[in-house]
Amino acid sequence: MTENEKVPEAKARESLATDSRASSRAEVVGEKTETGTLVDTIFDIGLAWAEFGVGQGKKALETSAKTLEKVAATLDDLQQKLRKDAA
Repeated sequence: MTENEKVPEAKARESLATDSRASSRAEVVGEKTETGTLVDTIFDIGLAWAEFGVGQGKKALETSAKTLEKVAATLDDLQQKLRKDAA
């Protein structure tokens, strides 16, 4: 074989090695992207739970406020009855 025949083979091997390294880099970047996506997903889940919790707290406070208003009205009625009975 002459030098000219070896050169294309070497170039082909070099090209394969370069493609292999590029593929490895792409896999690493892909892993970083998957990790980033996983972190984003976990963050989104945490945010959704926080939003849910705040909503539940709001509903609990609203329900509690309505209950306290009813209790206050009942106490007012009781106070008026006591005043009438005392008079």
